[in-house]
Amino acid sequence: MKATLLVPLALLSACGGGGPLPPGSPNWLLQGSGTSGKTTPVVVKPILGEASTLDLQGTIADPAGGLDMLAGWAVVAFDRVSMEARVGEVDAGGKYTLSHVPANAPQTLAVFTSDYILTSVLSMASTVPNTIRQFFTPKGEMLPGLRLRGPVVSFYDGSGINVMPDLASDLNGDGIPDGSVSVSSGGGLLMRALTGGRNDSTQDIDVDHVPNELDPDIDGDGIVNALDPDDNGNGQLDVFDPDANGDYVQDTNMGQEDTDGYFPSYMRHVSAQLVVEPGEGDKPTTSLRLQAELVQGDEQPLAVQVRGAPSLLNNSYSIGHDSAGNEFMIAFNRLLADDGLSDDGAAGDKLYGKRVFLDGGKTPRANEGLFFQLVYGTVEHPWFREFPIIFPNLHVGPITAQLDAATRTVQLVGNPFGDYQSFPWSVELRNAAGRVVWFSQAIPGTQRQYQVPENALESARGGSWRVSASAGKDGGPSYLVHSRAFSVP
Repeated sequence: MKATLLVPLALLSACGGGGPLPPGSPNWLLQGSGTSGKTTPVVVKPILGEASTLDLQGTIADPAGGLDMLAGWAVVAFDRVSMEARVGEVDAGGKYTLSHVPANAPQTLAVFTSDYILTSVLSMASTVPNTIRQFFTPKGEMLPGLRLRGPVVSFYDGSGINVMPDLASDLNGDGIPDGSVSVSSGGGLLMRALTGGRNDSTQDIDVDHVPNELDPDIDGDGIVNALDPDDNGNGQLDVFDPDANGDYVQDTNMGQEDTDGYFPSYMRHVSAQLVVEPGEGDKPTTSLRLQAELVQGDEQPLAVQVRGAPSLLNNSYSIGHDSAGNEFMIAFNRLLADDGLSDDGAAGDKLYGKRVFLDGGKTPRANEGLFFQLVYGTVEHPWFREFPIIFPNLHVGPITAQLDAATRTVQLVGNPFGDYQSFPWSVELRNAAGRVVWFSQAIPGTQRQYQVPENALESARGGSWRVSASAGKDGGPSYLVHSRAFSVP
């Protein structure tokens, strides 16, 4: 039976990171989990038998060349095959460390602000016109210096790395890949599809002779799939695209595990669902339903937790249970649980979860990242395997509905996802005891009316009904928007 760490709700205002741990708790549980944006990198030398990993070290400078302006930002390495990440937080001198990076596995880099907003991707010169290169293998533990250049980050020179042959499109030859355009007001990325060079008739959209299922950047736009909200570059956000991975099979079909949020080793899949419900006044209640499923049979980590923006996760809370099973609110300490009580399925099934209620109706911003962490090593010297989720540029708004009792017709009112109409919505009925007695089928967002069967409405007399709209899939980011509950006439 797992021990449960409880933090009183009264500590929320003082914790600065969702709550400190109780005295005597292992200090590694929050280290590197994004509680302040300014944690000190842990340098862990490879232990005997792990000579195939390196602790990569480097520096990053701002556009003017200064090394002291990016403290709290993060340099993140992504494995070309697995998209498993290593996150190195930048210190006051511009230094960062990426721990336990596989020595011979090609990597690319991305830069995140101290609030984990994706802002820049790696760009290296290519001899092929109108392209750049993005993947490399390290020659040793010291990487060349990096310099931030708006939407891209570049090495000062090629010493210490081997550049891989993978290409990304740069149609105007400015060194900025086509999927990365500076957004001065947001400081992040504006994703757009390629304007040429596509081949949608095969399973190699970017015509780079790497099949989509093996390609770390399906559309060749310079934004690797794990970070790209439009993997196949067709102009549809992945959360609305039925075939985002470009293999001509519905992403929701059984066995589709080469989509966002799925990984080939250690972590099977991760997901983060933003749930929006009516709150008091005009401000909604928002929460994140977090889940991380570990691969069966792999080494058990010390802990499963999340790294994210302090501005999003600070002062958030989750639901705890006492020995009698009663619920109470506790400060969210970044830990996920596999206890059967935390939106995680059955206890001990390697599916970890937590429902996290966000302070003040906060929502993730465009290109904001969450990293699900598997903690290894020791309490004194932990290291992390990290698995990313990136939220797209999607405005989420409220919905309401009307019921014509004479015709039993429900009408959806509102646009939960702005201009995007390719979402499903549904109707839910509850009886007077609050139990769900009926769900409708998924209704296309372009169809705003639905007739409830007479027998279903009769079962809910004296109860309530509401509508819900959703976007997304099992893995990666997703969204669920509820209306308020109405009385059944």
